[in-house]
Amino acid sequence: MALITSCQATFQNFSGYEDDIASLEENIRECYSEITKTSEQINMSVREEFISRSEMETLQKDFETSITQSSTEIRMDFTTITDEIKENVSTNQLLLEEYIRFKGALIELGKVGNAFTAELSNEELAFKENGQKIAYISNQSLVITNAEIRNKLSLGNESRGWFDFIPRTNGNLSIKWRGPV
Repeated sequence: MALITSCQATFQNFSGYEDDIASLEENIRECYSEITKTSEQINMSVREEFISRSEMETLQKDFETSITQSSTEIRMDFTTITDEIKENVSTNQLLLEEYIRFKGALIELGKVGNAFTAELSNEELAFKENGQKIAYISNQSLVITNAEIRNKLSLGNESRGWFDFIPRTNGNLSIKWRGPV
């Protein structure tokens, strides 16, 4: 009977701890919430810093190697990457063969292996063949070393009128006057 009285006294002593138990339950909820947040942060960090299995497989395919071992050497051939690099170099080489160069205030247009280039500077637009200037536009003038005019050459302006030089089918040249507009 002494044991029962002792237990009753102990249970009676728990009567003041309801607030403490509620506080412990709240602490447990907060800790669970923090653990969940931390878990989500860890997952996000892993997603940001590590790659997926499919990405890894793609990388592995890109770095496929062939390893050859002999008594004097171990050789690795990176075939996929080497082929891709060769393709890129070939493409870039084609791009470099047709070029636009900036030389200070000069812009040069051309193609590697072609004799003709065009150069634009602050003073003129020049057309060159094998480095020699064959035509240019500068100071309101067009200068051409040799010119072929296929249909008609007109000299004049709208206010004074025009002289039209027109080749005929029989080989003669006609000069016609066109009055001002």
